[in-house]
Amino acid sequence: MERSLVVIKPDGAIRRTVGALVLKDLMGRGYHVKAFKEMKVSESLAKLHYDIHKEKPFFPWLLQFITSARVLAMILEADDVIQGVRDALGATFVQKAAPGSLRGKYGIWAGVNIAHASDAPETATTETVLWTKEGGLVESDDAENIAKDYVERYAPRNLDFTKEIRALVESSIDVNDTSSAVLESLEDLFGRDSEGVDESEIKALSLAVFDFIKEEVEKK
Repeated sequence: MERSLVVIKPDGAIRRTVGALVLKDLMGRGYHVKAFKEMKVSESLAKLHYDIHKEKPFFPWLLQFITSARVLAMILEADDVIQGVRDALGATFVQKAAPGSLRGKYGIWAGVNIAHASDAPETATTETVLWTKEGGLVESDDAENIAKDYVERYAPRNLDFTKEIRALVESSIDVNDTSSAVLESLEDLFGRDSEGVDESEIKALSLAVFDFIKEEVEKK
């Protein structure tokens, strides 16, 4: 039996339907939920989690993005769960993900890609210890039922605005549009399925995606 740390990132967790559908898909593959927590990621945890990227130019944005709003953190267990989850998610870069993969269906653009999943047994062990120690992720007998309740509450809502958000991001990059109207549109779209989410989280996530758009425009 393997274990994997899986984190549905802010772009999935804020969009309640999307987060629930990703969770439903993974559980439907027979992956058992051993720990489940809706939480905000602290800057200290983010820095440790992304330590391998600390020398890269996109490191500050990674921290901004993962700490912008709540995530759904979990430990999944099953035979071959590590590769299985990664196959289900699809390519890290959203544009390269197969249309039927979770990132292909719900990812927004490039690294705004719905979820993180451990990439090897050694990584899974390290990440599980880290998120348990620094993030308060705790195994419990009722974790799977809590996850099922989340799915039952949000998955049927049928409020998926992935296509609209993706189109906005793509077109903004294509035409070099970094106006305040883009940020306002992001806030509107992210807020359409965000029951129980504080407005400050919606604004922070929208700003992180907007800053990503600006960086992509500057690279051109």
